[in-house]
Amino acid sequence: MTRVKWLAALSVALMVILIAIDHIKNDEPFVLLRFSLDVLEKAILAIAVVTTAYVALETRDINRERLILIKDLNRVRNESDTWRIAARAHIDGLGRAIAAQFETWRLSESESEIALFMLKGLTFKEIANLRGSEETTVRQQATSVYRKSGLASRSELGAFFLEDLLPPNPVPR
Repeated sequence: MTRVKWLAALSVALMVILIAIDHIKNDEPFVLLRFSLDVLEKAILAIAVVTTAYVALETRDINRERLILIKDLNRVRNESDTWRIAARAHIDGLGRAIAAQFETWRLSESESEIALFMLKGLTFKEIANLRGSEETTVRQQATSVYRKSGLASRSELGAFFLEDLLPPNPVPR
């Protein structure tokens, strides 16, 4: 039985018990209107109790999921930190090689910054927001990077630096 069905059954049972107790205690004659109002009152009370129980159970489940996600996030962060530490010398060397290539291409400081952001995968809009400039300015500087480097696109820029770092694709059989 699902949680909602179980709680609905509990709500009905609770309501019936409350009505029965109330009428057993009451020595007055049966009046339909009074009985109907008692049923309504007990139904509202039962629904409030069951709704509270449902919210508590859902909150517990959400907190369990949250703890699992936090654990997974911490695991991924630790793996990322471990990789970063192991690759630090290579990353530093690549950074110096990229900076040297930018100098060879005679990129300005702004153009170099734009090119680095593009290599990191940021959009022109994101770069503009980070630099506090207009997107059209970033696009113009990107065009200047392509012109000075002799490359035609962002993907060619990325491939220029990463092509030899990645293992070759296996030949399909």
